[in-house]
Amino acid sequence: MEFLVVGGGLAGVTAARTLRSLDATAGITLIEAEPTPYYLRPGLIDVLAGRKTLAGITPFPRAWFEHRKISYRSGTAVVALDPAGHRARLASGETLAYDRLLLACGAEAAQPEILGADLAGVFTVRSAADVERIRTRATAVPTAAVIGGGWLGIEVARALHDLGLAVTLLERGPWVLCRQLDQSGGQVLAGILSSQGIEVRVSASCEAVHGKREAEGIRLSSGAPVAAGLVVISAGIRSRTSLAVEAGLATNRGVIVDDHLATSAPDVFAAGDAAEWRGHVYGIIPAAREQGEVAARNVIEPGSVRYPGTTPSNKLKVAGVDLLCLGNTQPQGGPQRELRHADPTAGRYVKFVLGVDGELVGAILLGAAELAGPVEELAQAGVPAEDDVKQLIESLT
Repeated sequence: MEFLVVGGGLAGVTAARTLRSLDATAGITLIEAEPTPYYLRPGLIDVLAGRKTLAGITPFPRAWFEHRKISYRSGTAVVALDPAGHRARLASGETLAYDRLLLACGAEAAQPEILGADLAGVFTVRSAADVERIRTRATAVPTAAVIGGGWLGIEVARALHDLGLAVTLLERGPWVLCRQLDQSGGQVLAGILSSQGIEVRVSASCEAVHGKREAEGIRLSSGAPVAAGLVVISAGIRSRTSLAVEAGLATNRGVIVDDHLATSAPDVFAAGDAAEWRGHVYGIIPAAREQGEVAARNVIEPGSVRYPGTTPSNKLKVAGVDLLCLGNTQPQGGPQRELRHADPTAGRYVKFVLGVDGELVGAILLGAAELAGPVEELAQAGVPAEDDVKQLIESLT
């Protein structure tokens, strides 16, 4: 059997590892458009800040793939698929035959329509090459602005501040990290960022980047100016679906897959940021890892394993502070109860969401890493947890 994996990010590499662990003799080819070996994408922030090198976030050198007899081909791209003929064409013109194929081509940075976004000095962060260009620009200008107050935007702002730039973080919503935190938690986090020297502006919609040939600043819709010789746009991701669309596969926001992560084409599967399962494009590391493994098992034996979905759970370092977001952190209506503890001076915010039977269905732990273990156990238990939650809150006071 010949297995072809398109995309060398987390989902693709996890799939290739799983395929080899399940089948010692199959041919496995992994195609990656980026020229650099597989690296831990979240680690790009440390590279941007100068805390690590690219080699320091590269867990598997080429020899690792060679030892496992995985043909790892980076610096080339798949440009067309022929699902009926079970073939893929590379940018070089070479054609590869496969028995089964896994699309793990990931996502690209979303590009909102902002006037002046094509000026020199305006960037997105998705690859090692992006980081190198930003670092070069940072040596030539004193000010920077980051558009987008999600996790990536916050960490980019902090990295640029560490490089010595005066940084303004712009979030169009009413608080930062609005998908993970509620308003109270967002305010605590904004206070942490401000104490670190990063200016935070919320409800700040960017109208245009201005400058003649290079970025000089930003004009907000309110008319307020923001000085910025370097601008990073961090507005989320968009699944790479062009290969699938041109090959006639069913797509929506991502490549549509069933419970076995199979696409609408025979012998073609999808996983990671490129895949859309039951209307969800998760865009998170746990989902990419879990989908990569499940898809690989179905590539070996189609229909053998069902993907149950991924419980949204993010353990992050945000502005140097531990953050755990678990389950339903922002319930809309319904009988859920919320218990909170906020200590802005200590940079701490804790929130628990209880379901209809008192079970723990969601939690936010900002600056309270010591509670992560007990909270995860309570969430998995699915039993009434109000008394336990109150004890955890009391332990913080």
